[in-house]
Amino acid sequence: MDEQLRTEFNEWARAGRCAGMEKAHRPVGEQAIAMMRLSPDSRVLDVGCGSGWATRVLAELAFNGRVTGIDISDEMIRVAREASHSFSNIDFQVASAEGLPFADNEFTHAFSMESLYYYANIPKALSEIHRVLNPGGSFVTVVDLYWENEASHQWIQDLKVPVQLLSVDEYRSLFAAAGYVNIRDRRLIDPTPIPKNYKPSSFQSREDYEQYKRTGSLMVSGEVGK
Repeated sequence: MDEQLRTEFNEWARAGRCAGMEKAHRPVGEQAIAMMRLSPDSRVLDVGCGSGWATRVLAELAFNGRVTGIDISDEMIRVAREASHSFSNIDFQVASAEGLPFADNEFTHAFSMESLYYYANIPKALSEIHRVLNPGGSFVTVVDLYWENEASHQWIQDLKVPVQLLSVDEYRSLFAAAGYVNIRDRRLIDPTPIPKNYKPSSFQSREDYEQYKRTGSLMVSGEVGK
């Protein structure tokens, strides 16, 4: 599964899709990051960092700390490194969320934007993220593809890799089973207007896109008990 994901996302990186992904994800991603309330000395893990745009947003807030971005795609990591030369508090590694190459309690925060549903073993990934967070640390994930967002389901047939279509309650249950406490969920709304001349691309119709925007992205957060 890791190799299948690596191959697909390497192709995305080579095809120049990183800019479009950032444009689509950044409006809600920045909202979620703002809610993390990072301190200047935070140590943050960005799980499934892709081109590293969120890693850089996190690094601007944790300017006296450290932000590490991981991704299964070596091409995405190459793009992320090339775009992050000006940051002295960032590093990137090719790694799987299901087997993180970090010590216990290494990070104060973890973030994941639109990547969790790609993992073959979500419980293992959540447990690994929990392991590398220190007591009192927190994990925030944002996903657009989930059961309650019906319009997003049409993506599944177009993706070349398996994904997991889970409900809000299922995500909350997985967080609880992995040991997180103070689990919360909320919807984040992208305020970007739909272009008047929108032509079906990610969605089969403008109406589907409008429904997707109204439903919003799902943010789930949990903390590590002290």
